[in-house]
Amino acid sequence: MIIEEGAPQREDARDAARRAVEPNSLLHGEDPDSRHPDDVKHWIDAYSELVDFKEGVLNKSRDEISDMDNPSSRKEAAEVDVTILRTELARFRERLDFWLKRREELKTSGA
Repeated sequence: MIIEEGAPQREDARDAARRAVEPNSLLHGEDPDSRHPDDVKHWIDAYSELVDFKEGVLNKSRDEISDMDNPSSRKEAAEVDVTILRTELARFRERLDFWLKRREELKTSGA
């Protein structure tokens, strides 16, 4: 069996793309059952950074796409790249909301 030089990278890219759009995908080490205040703070910080990052990448991407001269490349970038970025951003916002709610639960339970 001959393995192409780019094959591992393509497989990594496929895995990353699946994880990016999978709504239930968690970050490495994330335990949604944790009720420890330090864990909650950690995940709020992590997802806040990711939301900020993705918003910046998405805004920059939209600006650069609008500057593209070729309609085919503009269409591809808008339909594929922006869609993936928006999906990732939505997932990160949902996870951030989850951890913010967890923090409120801990405050009201006295934990």
